[in-house]
Amino acid sequence: MRYIRKQLCLLVVITGLVFPAKGFAQASSVIVGFHHPPGEAEQERIQRAGGTIKRVYHLIPAVVAVVPHQAIAGLLDDPAVAYVEEDKAVISIEPEYTHLARDFFAADDAEYGNAWGVLRIGSREVHERGVTGRGVKLAIVDTGIDYYHEDLDGNYRGGYDFVYDDNDPFDDSWNSHGTHIAGIIAAEANGAGVVGVAPEVSLYALKALDGSGFGSLDSIIASIQWAVDNDMDVLNISIAGIESQVLEAACNAAYEAGLLIVAAAGNTFGGEAAFPGAYASVVAVAGTDEADQIGVFSPLAPQVELAAPGLGIWSSAQQGGYIEASGTSQSAAHVSAAAALVISSGAADFDNDGITSNQEVRQRLQATAEDLGDAGKDEQYGYGLVDVAAAAVPNDTYIRLESKPRWRDSLQRITLENAHYRISIENDSLNAVIILVRENQRMRKDLVETVLFVSPWEDLPQQIRMEMDATATALEIIMLPLGRAGAFADVVVSVQE
Repeated sequence: MRYIRKQLCLLVVITGLVFPAKGFAQASSVIVGFHHPPGEAEQERIQRAGGTIKRVYHLIPAVVAVVPHQAIAGLLDDPAVAYVEEDKAVISIEPEYTHLARDFFAADDAEYGNAWGVLRIGSREVHERGVTGRGVKLAIVDTGIDYYHEDLDGNYRGGYDFVYDDNDPFDDSWNSHGTHIAGIIAAEANGAGVVGVAPEVSLYALKALDGSGFGSLDSIIASIQWAVDNDMDVLNISIAGIESQVLEAACNAAYEAGLLIVAAAGNTFGGEAAFPGAYASVVAVAGTDEADQIGVFSPLAPQVELAAPGLGIWSSAQQGGYIEASGTSQSAAHVSAAAALVISSGAADFDNDGITSNQEVRQRLQATAEDLGDAGKDEQYGYGLVDVAAAAVPNDTYIRLESKPRWRDSLQRITLENAHYRISIENDSLNAVIILVRENQRMRKDLVETVLFVSPWEDLPQQIRMEMDATATALEIIMLPLGRAGAFADVVVSVQE
């Protein structure tokens, strides 16, 4: 009955768009941003202009309202108004192909055999260590979830439907998009179908897209706000959105509030990254095949941060089924769940305060990624293919590099021995770091490096990664941070197998 009701509602909406009633008022749904949090006075401004308030945000200083076209110019002239942006449509990033049936492997490890991406990024090794995502809250902004599915019912914890404005975010989409993403993330290890990257994560559905895969900026922003309000740890988004200052503001505010947002980089076939993945506060994920080659559907863009399996991914579908689909939506799901495993493991708690921040998780995923393509960060793979087996195992060294009033007190030393190491620096507020290297009490001038940081864009962290080969030797690394007193950067030193 739920499914039928939503399909009928969708038909009514579409019919209304194609055959508008005679005399239909010329008004638009818009998002009005203010310079300060909107109170009664700001809402009255919109009402005096003939507008009707639909939603008042508190994550960002804005409201959604239906406003007559002729009143928009007046709102833009209002000194209290920062911007007026149309509440435009967004759409899910559709899979490049989908198969509806398959004969699954019949073996003891069938669930892993049916989920090559889960195996490729090292999830099974992490599961065998008892790290399964338990206690981590992960929400999916999509078409909803079929929470009756035998691979999802045990992990589903609730959510909200922003399309029909109720507490039942059931997936009514034609291609099971949200349910497929949910299975990649959290399919249970129950001997049926497939297994997810984080098979015991607490799973929440935020239905922002209707059965045809369409939604609005408002539904996406409201979902992000819900995730912050309900203390989600990770938020997965797979939409082909538009460049929007209000969407960017919402993502930035959520990131500052501690939410890690992971999004599909977009199926743009070598084009630019899609929004919101292209925003600096969001982790944009590209897709790979079983040979670790970038999928033809992936973008080539500097905003790509990580890569993950995205070609030929089998996962859950509506009515208890399973389908195969490909795209960066599937890749983002792998990374979102990998982040949940990192949080669950505690491997990214750099300062040992018992709390794993979104910035720490982000740096951990970058620092441990398998570097593919061009050396270092590139436009195909970003920092590389996510490696949760490395990311969720706490065997690294963490250093808080802080500038103090006396430079001698700021020095940090570490010895690297008999291995190949990766050093990752996530800058918060330093101007530069000078790195000196000594071997057998002698300075290695060829390894001396000065890392300069520009002013962080909108206070978002900067990441630098370098390699140090201490195979069959010992290297003493001396790091001197430069900046105002109290400025700092976090350093992760990882052994490379």
